[in-house]
Amino acid sequence: MLLPRRWIVERSLAWILHARRLVRDYERLPVHAETMVNRALIILMSRRLARPAAHLTAAAVRPTAALQAA
Repeated sequence: MLLPRRWIVERSLAWILHARRLVRDYERLPVHAETMVNRALIILMSRRLARPAAHLTAAAVRPTAALQAA
């Protein structure tokens, strides 16, 4: 089944194309284009790592509540 893999690729390309410079191919050398893609991915991942975790579990917020439930 190829659809889940296709969705992953399309989502990844959409994230990369948020970098305006990557919408068009302005670079003359493929090495420069690859560098721009790497730069966009570095920015994407650094922003994702810098934001606070929004999906903390109740045990992570209040460890005593998890101990009482067990």
